Amino acid sequence: YPGFSMSLSRFFLILIPPFLRRYPGFSLPLSRFFLVLIPLFPAAKPRLDSEGCPGQQNWTEGQEGILACKAKGKPKPEVKCSKDGNSITAGTPYPADRAQAGTYRCRATNALGTAERDVTVWVQC
Repeated sequence: YPGFSMSLSRFFLILIPPFLRRYPGFSLPLSRFFLVLIPLFPAAKPRLDSEGCPGQQNWTEGQEGILACKAKGKPKPEVKCSKDGNSITAGTPYPADRAQAGTYRCRATNALGTAERDVTVWVQC
């Protein structure tokens, strides 16, 4: 399909004739049918829950700390977290020190919307 970038394997394809009555001996070219694509997997707004993005996380000073925050949704949401205006990539290891302790605001975004969650990181000796 020209200009269509998604894989058609994710859709259920229906061809609908332009009329519902039957005319014996009359055939239509395929171009006269309406094409309907129904997604097999419905879209969903982003969701940040305690399973994928715990609200309290403990790091140990001197070791690597990873801000765990995964969002659910379709299409897959993009997750961005920040603390005091500084961005941090969720899931990436950082050297843990007391400067990293505090509250992070994580935001998950996809085409259907946005979800936010505060995550408190404690850094212990």
